[in-house]
Amino acid sequence: MTDDLRRWTAILAESRQEEGKRVFGERFDLPDRGQTLTPVFAPQVVTTSKVEGTAWFGDYFHGSNGAAHGGTLPLLFDEVFGHIAVERGSRARTAYLHTDFRSVTPIGVDLQVRAWVERAEGRKLFLAADLRDGEVVCAEAEALFVLLRDGAP
Repeated sequence: MTDDLRRWTAILAESRQEEGKRVFGERFDLPDRGQTLTPVFAPQVVTTSKVEGTAWFGDYFHGSNGAAHGGTLPLLFDEVFGHIAVERGSRARTAYLHTDFRSVTPIGVDLQVRAWVERAEGRKLFLAADLRDGEVVCAEAEALFVLLRDGAP
């Protein structure tokens, strides 16, 4: 199998694309823009000040005992917060992201996720979010995102 994977890696290397031309993260017609490493997030409301939608953690994100692996929750929050920055017309960098784990986050069920701007100072966005299974708060997050200047990496 290792030999097969090496062979396929060499074959697929011929199709490698520059960052802006890749499918990963750039296919807006696919869930999560074609990213395979993030939990599924389906936005329902996206404005310059808030995002609301559903999230779903499949078996890939399983930690143990039917719960999502804890490290995947900050990944989800980072993705959700990014929608606010993009809606504001800019990409952003995560300067700080803190997650509080409140309850087990189940896999295989639709969860509600909300994120909002607490305040904005110039290019800095101070953000907050929560993830719920019905009325149960699974996790909360706060973050500082910095909107990028044109041409910034």
